[in-house]
Amino acid sequence: MAAIAKTATTTAPTRIARAAVAQLRSTNDKRSNLLNIAKCAGWAKRDGARMLFLPECLGFMGDSAQHTLDNADPPIGDLLLEEESTCSQKFLTTMTPFRKALADTIESHAGASLGNNNAAMGESESDNRYDDAMSFASIIEELRFIARESKLWISGGGVHTTAAVGVAPGDERRIYNTHVIIDDEGQIRAHYHKIHLFDVSIPGKVKLRESWTTLRGDKLVVCDSPIGKLGLSICYDLRFSEMYVDLVQGMGAEVLLVPSAFTVTTGRAHWHALLKARAIESQCYVLAAAQVGQHNEKRQSYGHSIVYDPWGELVADAGGYDGTGFSGTVLEPPQGELSPVGVPSIIISEIDLDKLKSVRERMPIQQHRNNSSFSH
Repeated sequence: MAAIAKTATTTAPTRIARAAVAQLRSTNDKRSNLLNIAKCAGWAKRDGARMLFLPECLGFMGDSAQHTLDNADPPIGDLLLEEESTCSQKFLTTMTPFRKALADTIESHAGASLGNNNAAMGESESDNRYDDAMSFASIIEELRFIARESKLWISGGGVHTTAAVGVAPGDERRIYNTHVIIDDEGQIRAHYHKIHLFDVSIPGKVKLRESWTTLRGDKLVVCDSPIGKLGLSICYDLRFSEMYVDLVQGMGAEVLLVPSAFTVTTGRAHWHALLKARAIESQCYVLAAAQVGQHNEKRQSYGHSIVYDPWGELVADAGGYDGTGFSGTVLEPPQGELSPVGVPSIIISEIDLDKLKSVRERMPIQQHRNNSSFSH
């Protein structure tokens, strides 16, 4: 992929580690969304996961382009600069009333009986109780708190962050769709701006134009983690296989992340097929945290948070509009009118890097790709 820069960070993984992949139905209520994430962090901690993976639009699903612009997080560059300061570290550990609610939610769900997520599945937003006066910093800052409080690494698969002044043409207000990796101390280890923007119109079914508000990124990102070397992407990137060739062949990715909010129409047609193809051709684990259900009058997501192994075998599926998968709970009305399966929820998968190594040794696709040449 020409003109795309590459960034990698390092830390040592274990050979086998547990990953928790969340499924959410985010709305325009940031506090409720964050409390649902705290529930998932509690379950992940209870089930022995090292890392929690969250979908695109995890903290906010806007009703319009302007709504999304108005509710974007600060520029990621500002957060990275602040992170280095003593004041930022103090702020990260400050226990506000809302953070107390997040911490209590993590603790209570970490103590739930093993394998039982039903206590929160299908809850209405009113069950996430908080005072409207409770202030909070930003989606990413509260994710950092959740990571630190739960002692989990977190993949924040899609947060809208404001573009710095002067980046957009004519000083227009624009945002990035940003995937952040946060370690268990609350530090931002890596971030990726979505490269392929979803500008699609299917008459009578789907009309979305992400580029109206969003700038495309220009860097591929790989980040070491406790479960392996992560290759970062977001949603529509999934359709561009050459991107994943670069992440794996050029940068050494072992686990490909595809946090998404696929539409029901495109999800039914292509979601499983594309994810399985990426796993087989890259010989990587593929972890895809998903949104599901009705977010507002205009947006509905397909669901099926999923894990594929390096041989293309389906390891876990949280269910969605085409069935309950491995662990999804069918909802009856009125909740069932908002989502076909209970949310929030998580699926658990073991990431075995020795299995990945064995698959690659038995069928050395990457080596064969290096050796290939084509004539025109």
